[in-house]
Amino acid sequence: MEYLFHGNQFVVAIIFFTICFLQPILLPFPEAATVGAGSAVLGSFPAASISFIGTLSGIMAAYFIARFGGQKLIRKWVKEKHMQQYERYVSRNEISILLLLFVIPILPDEIICFGAGISGVSLKKFLFIACASKLITSFSLAYSVDFAQSLSLTHTQFSVLLIVIFGIVLLTSLISKKILVKRDKT
Repeated sequence: MEYLFHGNQFVVAIIFFTICFLQPILLPFPEAATVGAGSAVLGSFPAASISFIGTLSGIMAAYFIARFGGQKLIRKWVKEKHMQQYERYVSRNEISILLLLFVIPILPDEIICFGAGISGVSLKKFLFIACASKLITSFSLAYSVDFAQSLSLTHTQFSVLLIVIFGIVLLTSLISKKILVKRDKT
């Protein structure tokens, strides 16, 4: 694959943009995997830039689908349990919770976008939150490949580092969920 893509950077960029665009709408791929792969093939800055623009475009499309497509259409795509979870998370501190939900993988992006569109979060506020959070995630994920290479780790050391990072993200996600659930009960 790398040999096939190496001479066709423009085609790779278009494919990567399309994946990033569709990801917050209907693709079940985690952003960390797609941005990391894009960074390995395209380089950190191009991957971060394309990821940011593509994902932000997809996020806005999902928001507008929810805003104008209405609840009937969204309810077909998203489980009621996830929508209730979203509404509980966002009900109190809209801006900080939305930013947290986008940066820490508590809920998939499509649920956040659809929920914001249905619940009436203002476009201006949602766009600001989406831009800020995707700027953080796109660039940090894209440059993580360079960071890992600069450490000159063996495959085993790199695997252990990834497991530790994944564990920290998972632990942070679980703690965030518990805090949000406790806050909802009070």
